[in-house]
Amino acid sequence: MTFIRLKTENYNKIGIICLNNPENLNIIEHDTFQEINFALNIFENDNNIKIILIKAACGLSKTDKKVFSAGVNLKEYGKKFELADKNPSEFKNSLKKGRALMTKIEEFKKPVIIGIDGIVCGGFFELALACDLIFASKKALFKLNEVNIGLIPGYGGISRLLKIVGKNKTFEITATGREISATEALNLGIVAEVFDDIVFEEKVLNYCENLVEKSSNSIYLIKDTIRQILNSPHKTEDIETENFLKAVQSEEARESVRTFLNK
Repeated sequence: MTFIRLKTENYNKIGIICLNNPENLNIIEHDTFQEINFALNIFENDNNIKIILIKAACGLSKTDKKVFSAGVNLKEYGKKFELADKNPSEFKNSLKKGRALMTKIEEFKKPVIIGIDGIVCGGFFELALACDLIFASKKALFKLNEVNIGLIPGYGGISRLLKIVGKNKTFEITATGREISATEALNLGIVAEVFDDIVFEEKVLNYCENLVEKSSNSIYLIKDTIRQILNSPHKTEDIETENFLKAVQSEEARESVRTFLNK
């Protein structure tokens, strides 16, 4: 596949996926998700890549604000309305294909980190919620604003936000469609850390480089344990026990323990 809406890069064992359509504010079209999915497939099969970082070449709004992604392309909704009326089953199948990318990110064996340094709306905020870590610049703004055009988040944003901030806050955020500042997102637990705009990219890369040095198997098992417990909290003990066993059985752990003891 030739990338049109994004570009990729290998940097110090970090697979970088960069939205690269700033002139159109990185609007999400059907092909955008396809390209991201293809990029993930490439990095998944590259043993030199240990971390995935999603970022964007930000565009500028009419008020000169940085835009990470303006969300879905509303110009495509004429066809979507028609499909929803004529063939609801096909419409739902089409939606499930978009949702499958979010699930893929959640289940991806390598950590997926996203660095947001502008306004992120709708569908790409939903994608961010599927990532393992969200970092934000001080000027970042988050919006699940589908309610303003008579819609609701369709790519799992409600369920994922619910797990982070609870019922009351999820309803308030999605029912008003209001902006969430980087500071509020940090306080709510949506983002892991907020960095100054001027050093944002450097700080995010430094974090990824630090994570690269950790055990790949341990990082995956931590990610998998968290995901499974969130989906099946009644099985917490079984999930943690099973994944701890997998860690103990790994040659990586045994070699690391031997190295430590020999010191």
